[in-house]
Amino acid sequence: MPAGASAGAKAAACGRRPGRRERSMSGLRKPLTIARGIALMLNIVIGAGILALPGLAVKQVGDHAFLAWILCALASLPLLGVFIVMGRRYPDAGGIAHYAMIGFGRRGYTVASFLLLGAVLFGLPSIALTGGHYLSGVTGLPPFASGLLLLALATAMHMAPSALVSRVNALMAVVITVAIVLLALAGALLANSGEGAAHVPSLLPETLEPARVALPFMMLFFAFTGWEMAANTAEEFSNPRRDFPIAMLASFALTVSIYLVIAFATQRLGLDAGFETAFVDIARVSLGASGGMAVAWLAGAIILANLAGAIWAVSRMLYSLSREGILPAFVRTTRGGSPWLAVGMTSLALASVLCASGAGLFRLDWMLALAGQNFLILYGIAALSFLRIARNAAEVLLAVLAGALAAYLVVAHGLAPAYPLALVVVALLVAGACRPAPARPTPPEEVRGSA
Repeated sequence: MPAGASAGAKAAACGRRPGRRERSMSGLRKPLTIARGIALMLNIVIGAGILALPGLAVKQVGDHAFLAWILCALASLPLLGVFIVMGRRYPDAGGIAHYAMIGFGRRGYTVASFLLLGAVLFGLPSIALTGGHYLSGVTGLPPFASGLLLLALATAMHMAPSALVSRVNALMAVVITVAIVLLALAGALLANSGEGAAHVPSLLPETLEPARVALPFMMLFFAFTGWEMAANTAEEFSNPRRDFPIAMLASFALTVSIYLVIAFATQRLGLDAGFETAFVDIARVSLGASGGMAVAWLAGAIILANLAGAIWAVSRMLYSLSREGILPAFVRTTRGGSPWLAVGMTSLALASVLCASGAGLFRLDWMLALAGQNFLILYGIAALSFLRIARNAAEVLLAVLAGALAAYLVVAHGLAPAYPLALVVVALLVAGACRPAPARPTPPEEVRGSA
């Protein structure tokens, strides 16, 4: 158990929030440099959907698809800005839930925590299941079994010290990024390079139709989410005030670049069919018949990295809940800076849902819908929290833009209120049962963990 765990437990037992000295004795280490942080964020954000979404966008809007990707990237900037500013000022393992505490107190923190956990409870198993579908053709295992294998591998990574895990994450991010970019560029350059070169599809439309550009917005926007999970990593940067914003901006720029490269390659193919498997066609341009196999393994690697990054973030959320007295003190037991018990709890919960899905209890589309709506609600909470502590007119404008985007996304996505409302009720009951004395939010000038 980390130093300070017993003191924090005593504070919780006495009905008060652990004090600043107790909180500073964190068992989490600070293994994240700018480069490692960028790699971790890339792993969190980039999912296997990137292999299918460009083709689906071309199917939906044709030569307007490339512009649709650019629109989604620009639209996500206000939310990214909120997470950057809040993470820089308040680097905490609680991430978006900690921002809710800054804006709305302990109840806000607990509600946001439960909404986040409710999102990943179904969202991450659906990601693992997607990877299982890709790998089932090469492993011979059922999709849910292949998904369990990916989840087990991602969990095993986190049994190592956090410094080693951060290095492995960096290596995975480099290998996956290079593989995606090389395959996409090779496909783009070699496609239509022969007799059909004169008929290469245009990257941009001859006549711009704004309505068509906006049509695939909701489908593509979820490819630009994940930085809300990256917020949980801020506390583990060696200098979060300086490094966290750089890592966020750099990972965003790299992610957008990767997406645009694949969108460019897909549009150059001039597809008439097989839109869902467009990346397989891209790979076959340079790899021939083995392109399908290569894409299956690449998708598995992307999902493995995605799960590893997400487990890092979610386990830190559980660590934060323990530190705030919501979960028992033993949850924040660490080894080598990694909260391995929180990692194990995370993996066990995800595996249970994955097995239930394999038994036919949960449908993949249903799980994705529940997870998606919770994340959209959390974006609104983050924007409102930022609005409450905004220092100047520019920050107020940023908060309003982010809040307006979150509201639009909730309306466009549709809301099934029973699930988030149930989580809110449970969160309020838990917050009421644990009654530490109110604690003032850490002032913006006092950034914990800054070097």
